[in-house]
Amino acid sequence: MEEFGIKGWLKSWYKQFFMQKWPLWRAAVYMALSGIMAYGVATWSLARTVAGNNPYDQAKPLGTFLGLKELGGIINNWLGHIGLPHYPFAGYIWPDGTINFFRQYPNPLLEPTAGTMLGILFGGLVAALLAKEFALKVPLDKSEYLLALSGGILMGVGAVFMFGCPLVSTTNIGAMGIQAIEMVVGMTIGSFFGAKLIIWLEKRRLSAIACKADGAGYKPLMLFEKTKTIWPILPENADGGEPWGIRYQPYLGCALILVMVFTLFRFSHIGYPALALSFAAATLTGFAMQRGSMCFAYAYREPFLSGFADMFRAMALLYILLVLGFLPMKLLGSVNPDLAYAEIFAISPAGIGVLLGAILFGIGMALNGACVSDSLWRTAEGQVKIWVGLVTLICVSSWLIPMREAAWFKNIFAPYGSRNIRDVYLPQIFGSYPISVAFTIGVIIFWALMMTWFSGRTFKKYMEE
Repeated sequence: MEEFGIKGWLKSWYKQFFMQKWPLWRAAVYMALSGIMAYGVATWSLARTVAGNNPYDQAKPLGTFLGLKELGGIINNWLGHIGLPHYPFAGYIWPDGTINFFRQYPNPLLEPTAGTMLGILFGGLVAALLAKEFALKVPLDKSEYLLALSGGILMGVGAVFMFGCPLVSTTNIGAMGIQAIEMVVGMTIGSFFGAKLIIWLEKRRLSAIACKADGAGYKPLMLFEKTKTIWPILPENADGGEPWGIRYQPYLGCALILVMVFTLFRFSHIGYPALALSFAAATLTGFAMQRGSMCFAYAYREPFLSGFADMFRAMALLYILLVLGFLPMKLLGSVNPDLAYAEIFAISPAGIGVLLGAILFGIGMALNGACVSDSLWRTAEGQVKIWVGLVTLICVSSWLIPMREAAWFKNIFAPYGSRNIRDVYLPQIFGSYPISVAFTIGVIIFWALMMTWFSGRTFKKYMEE
């Protein structure tokens, strides 16, 4: 029976915002808002650090890689028989080589991107619970675990080489850095080869797997990325109602929100307001990604695999909004000497290693079906296959991270690193903000049009087969 009045309006609003899947454009807008918020908080926290305030309350723009590396170090310590130590975050040296804005953290979970990582995970979990979508799901075909393992290894190696993850590319492209363009190109190339590898593996699997269909011959089983729920299981009799594992999920989600609000207020009270705000921004990102099913891996892979085009167009919208949203803070930094660091904030190293790493990462996330940030919110949903890929990525990247400090690695794979950061920042290359903004948005639009063409080509080929 339909309800009216305030109660009916609240139920309708709750259903539309929390229960129904969001259109991709809405998820992209919310992700952009949270990304801009995180960038602003990071700029403010850096200003406090330069002024001599709490050196450990240092937020960063959205990214997950360094936080995963810290978590990987903890996991490595737990795996004592391997004998690998924990590699703490050593800090960044500014271009002049004399100022170290970031200091050693007393706790690895105080590393700013660790908070981002946990925030995306938390936001995805809350969104899944409020929508009654949390469930432990396992692949129908056990070989999916091998794809996740292989994808996790490739992503772990690729993340070390390209100094980040796809979420870092969104921040970096908003900051107008060359690294982001390299990452987008490399992940597109890698996703192309990853999709071709998936098609080849699926054809081999379909030729080997068949089942009888009512005595009418053999029918191939399409099991790629298909899952089954092992908990909670709906009763066969609909009159039995929802099991407790589903019925009480929204209440648990609300309880977690209250715990988060209390914890963030407490964190802010003891001297970590920037980290608290950064966590809140990351939580909004994870929430938006889960509600819209926003997935970098699908955005890059599906134009070559299924012809699905909407996801990467939403990603292109996200990139453009970040470019425009970051611009006021960068312009402020360009005219205010006290905020000069804000102009080149979030610019990462560029070089051949970024392109090579992005290609490897693109192949890996295509096989795994998720990148780092995708893995976090899908892990929160209960996707067991994604757990395998994420843990593998964490361990591999943390084992390899010290390699980035070696001289041979910097000379070969990062020739335009932090010591030469001006060479990889578009406004300082073109000498103009309008030209840089137009160039960046033009690259994004060209990428979206190219991927649209590829998706149409893939869909036409799929329909002809």
